[in-house]
Amino acid sequence: MFNRKGTKQLSLFCFLMQKNILECSKNNIFSYFGTKLDLGSINKAEIVKTLKYLLLHKISIVCYCLFTTQLIVAQTKPSSKIADPADAKEHFNHYNFLAAIPVYKQLIKQEPANYEYNHKIGICYLRTNINKSLAIPYLETASKNDKAEKSVWFDLGLAYQYGSRFDDAIKAYNKYKVGLKAEELEKVEHQIETCQNGKEYVKNPVNVTFTNLGKEVNSEYPDYYPFVTSDESMLIFTSRRKDNIGGAVEIDGYYSSDIYMSTPQSDVWTKAKNLGAPVNTRLDEQCVSLSPDGKQMLMYIDHIDSLGNIYSSANMNGKFLKMKKLNSNVNSDFETAGSITPEGDVIFFASKRKDGLGETDIYMARKLPNGNWALPQNLGPTINTKYREDFPQIAPDGRTLYFSSQGHAGMGDFDLFQTTWNPEDNTWTTPKNLGYPVNSAGDDRSISFTQDNRVAYISAVRDGGMGDLDVYRIKFNDAEEKTTVLQGFVSTVDSAKTVTAFVTIEDLKNKDVPPYTYNPNEKSGKFIMALPPSKYKITVEADNYKTYTETFFIFDIGVAQNETKKSFVLQK
Repeated sequence: MFNRKGTKQLSLFCFLMQKNILECSKNNIFSYFGTKLDLGSINKAEIVKTLKYLLLHKISIVCYCLFTTQLIVAQTKPSSKIADPADAKEHFNHYNFLAAIPVYKQLIKQEPANYEYNHKIGICYLRTNINKSLAIPYLETASKNDKAEKSVWFDLGLAYQYGSRFDDAIKAYNKYKVGLKAEELEKVEHQIETCQNGKEYVKNPVNVTFTNLGKEVNSEYPDYYPFVTSDESMLIFTSRRKDNIGGAVEIDGYYSSDIYMSTPQSDVWTKAKNLGAPVNTRLDEQCVSLSPDGKQMLMYIDHIDSLGNIYSSANMNGKFLKMKKLNSNVNSDFETAGSITPEGDVIFFASKRKDGLGETDIYMARKLPNGNWALPQNLGPTINTKYREDFPQIAPDGRTLYFSSQGHAGMGDFDLFQTTWNPEDNTWTTPKNLGYPVNSAGDDRSISFTQDNRVAYISAVRDGGMGDLDVYRIKFNDAEEKTTVLQGFVSTVDSAKTVTAFVTIEDLKNKDVPPYTYNPNEKSGKFIMALPPSKYKITVEADNYKTYTETFFIFDIGVAQNETKKSFVLQK
């Protein structure tokens, strides 16, 4: 969802600029650091990595001078004056696509057919979390231009694919692939394959219901990577909203990321709270996993002195403690996400390292008697492909693994998959796509299930959302319904007498559900009903007694109400 590695390198770049080392040359930079700066844990290898990044992306020293003013512009509405193409180009070249879009919009008003403006704004939409299909009309205009670069057809294909216009996407990809070399041709053929998959998934959707968690949890900014405890008593997620601790816009136009928590109350999630120190800092922190009992959180941080590492934070009496870096067997190169089994003895994590099968692969490591993680093993070709796999999440059952992949039978970008582990022979079943609309043609990176697999949480950009990535609750409607056993007891003010009563329970939320009826036992007055979550009205009637009515709830969100007891006393 976000280029975490790039953000980290640019953050270090800004750090170097702030330390007034603009005049440093590549040859004397280490001596300059040694005499003028206390770098703490920033080592020479990290500095070399940063220099290589700057050279690779052709980031000029002038970038920093423009950076501070661009951050302000990125969060303000464009002025009514004539747009400056140089401003749009600067934003685009520095990956601040959010700031570039309004400038390009003004430029297109002035020159509707301009190829560069239409192509660039199309790319901007493709690189943000805004509805990516908004790129389609601009890229269509660009593709009709005589000066159009060949790459516009690939970008247009992506835009069509994000809009689930798979046949149009395939046509665009076929135009792009003519004359390509083998490596690039293979990439395009893979995109066409995902379009073909998408057509089939859309024809056979899974029966799910999406619920946006609303303004108490979501904001107009990116809210993503949600994780819940197995009993749905706690929600942890990451947000890049304005009131985060860092409080500053980063070079990509977003605020720094912090981790938030919410708990359910009366069937809704309460207002999310920033976890604060020591978990969150002025830099970037992201939650990548939560244990089923909520006692341990795994984190990815994007700090000047740490890139591509997984940390853990323990939950002590409702407060998450200072993060601790996992040992070098896990954090050996570039790691993005991980998940620990409920027993705490095995970790699954995504990593890019020399023995991988492609890009980031999923590995597992067992815990040693001394508490450290052992040498990891690659999960092999059943799980890993030559493309990227990420966000392994082991379910509360300790055997079902969910993960995201760009390489299996997906419908575009990352799709979410499920596989089952046999610990006895250490084998995995063939990954199964979670289907549409759980997956989309966009970037579906993480998912977190409750104990019964009836409910899961994801982040997505959907119609009716709050502006960017939002946190959604998904209910799998074909799963066994969650029910609460209601034990009712009907009595009368003159309890010595037996009474013949009639009980009716109406579902006030689902009018198409017929009323539940029951005749309590005449001697004990007892009756039992199994009710799914909803709002109910109960009516108890008996001859020669006043009719009794009451409204009550069976909550869906939060710790399950396995059983509830109610007494009903009839009056004369």
